[in-house]
Amino acid sequence: MPFLEKELDFLLPENAHEILSNREAIAGLAYKELFPSFRNVLETKYDTREHVIDSVCNSAMFPFFTTNFPFRVAKNFDGTSSIPRLVVDGYFSVERSRFGCPDFNVPHARATGDEDHKVDRTVTISVFPHDTISLSASEKHDRISPLPEEDTVKQMTRLLRLATECGSRGDYTTLYEDGWKDAERWINEEERRGYWGMDDEERRKVYAAALEIEKGLN
Repeated sequence: MPFLEKELDFLLPENAHEILSNREAIAGLAYKELFPSFRNVLETKYDTREHVIDSVCNSAMFPFFTTNFPFRVAKNFDGTSSIPRLVVDGYFSVERSRFGCPDFNVPHARATGDEDHKVDRTVTISVFPHDTISLSASEKHDRISPLPEEDTVKQMTRLLRLATECGSRGDYTTLYEDGWKDAERWINEEERRGYWGMDDEERRKVYAAALEIEKGLN
């Protein structure tokens, strides 16, 4: 966790909070608050650069892995209390089928302030193959991840090793390039379906029609 905080402080611009808060699309960081309230949190508005760094660290707090403790002591940026908060990773804030991917269509704390906002489409992205980890919250054509290899045990062992142990420069370069390939494959499929370049209203109609066809095939 200290290394993550140091790296974020080095990389993020001084106006990082303004960039994220003013994006047209929601930029959310999810985590679970254990104390003083037991609730799911999805941060989408950030008051300061320090707030952004704290939220990223909250979202990355996996018990006994990110630190030696079962939770992280987080700061309180909403001005309502001076009591420190105890938080864990966003994986624990959603149902198992989402595998940590936040749901933007459910009520949540510290949101945009617009309770009526609706997200008509969510694309889930994972470094692990969706089917292997049973990340089933999105439609098949809304998934970006590696394709399952024939030897899924070997594939998962390699990815878990890179997630939990230090790897070489070559390991991470390959992982990065593989991510580009996964995204490019999805973009090519998206263009083939005809979604690319449409305005929102037109895309929603085509998307809805594609869903109906897919339901019929299943």
